[in-house]
Amino acid sequence: MHKKKTKIFLGGYLNYTNAQNLNCLALAKYLDPSKFTTYALSVYFLPKVKSKAIIFNCFYPFRISSIIGFLWGTFKCDVIYLPKHQSTPKFIFIISNILGKKIFTTIENNMCDIEKESMINTFKGQKNLTNYFQRIPNIFGITQYIIDNANCGVNLEKKALYLGVETEIYINKIRDKLQNVVFVGSLKKRKRVGELLKLAEIFTDIKFNIIGDGVDMEYLKVNAPENVIFCGSLSQLDLASKFNEMDLHILPSISEGFPKVILEAASAGIPSLVYSNYGASEWIINNKNGFIVNDFNELASRLGLIKDNENLLKKNSEGAILLAKKFDWKIVINKWEEIICNLK
Repeated sequence: MHKKKTKIFLGGYLNYTNAQNLNCLALAKYLDPSKFTTYALSVYFLPKVKSKAIIFNCFYPFRISSIIGFLWGTFKCDVIYLPKHQSTPKFIFIISNILGKKIFTTIENNMCDIEKESMINTFKGQKNLTNYFQRIPNIFGITQYIIDNANCGVNLEKKALYLGVETEIYINKIRDKLQNVVFVGSLKKRKRVGELLKLAEIFTDIKFNIIGDGVDMEYLKVNAPENVIFCGSLSQLDLASKFNEMDLHILPSISEGFPKVILEAASAGIPSLVYSNYGASEWIINNKNGFIVNDFNELASRLGLIKDNENLLKKNSEGAILLAKKFDWKIVINKWEEIICNLK
């Protein structure tokens, strides 16, 4: 007799590109179809994506249809995954509890630094934030650092539930000469992209490629040296193609959760140069599969060492590929399946 499949609703829009939605798309792809049937949402104003999931296409008017979509997923499924906290209709929790559904979510931001204040403001106060997460019995941080340092009234599970990367999308090759640096992310204050402009002024023979968009775009363009190239926002596949030209990824932010771009770059053999503030040593081994520094002076100094030492770049490029394999969705998905099958 065949065991009944678990029906899981992935509360994201599979054809709308952002971190949570891409994770839902990956879960729909990698969850074992012999054990799970996946349900998810899409938006009417973007092209459809190929997926194993059963999809509810939200129509116009979007706000009303998205509510219907969440209701559809909740009634259809046994397990409800809600990664998009602000766009989840609050009554979904009431209905899920009445129907005996199992709910879980992931916390992807640090809750102990400037991101904590941002999160509280997003929920319009600490009380609202606490009340929201009290409705969810299973809350997982995506790094151990997030869990160990959380201090804003949210009870997280003790062990991290790591996100994965689709390594097969990227062409990995060993980098041994530093010519192109890349940044990928939102162009906003927290990301501190201005530090890349300072580096570009020091290292005039290196090209600094900035991929992304945001409120600081115009300011950065006006103040950028000639060796800074603005590439705009790229799709996941276009990013994978662009990575073929890059040699080193720099992330100057001092507040992150688990920056997926580190794994994406690593999948292409590109090591990352990052700050130590958010627990990067949890996945990066300094000078083995990437580089961790404490301040801008050390950042500039380390970049100089990498530029002048081809063997250092090559060794860390090889290590980066191994790092990405460790977090391949094909491996990470086993932990997700175990968690889903043992939810409270």
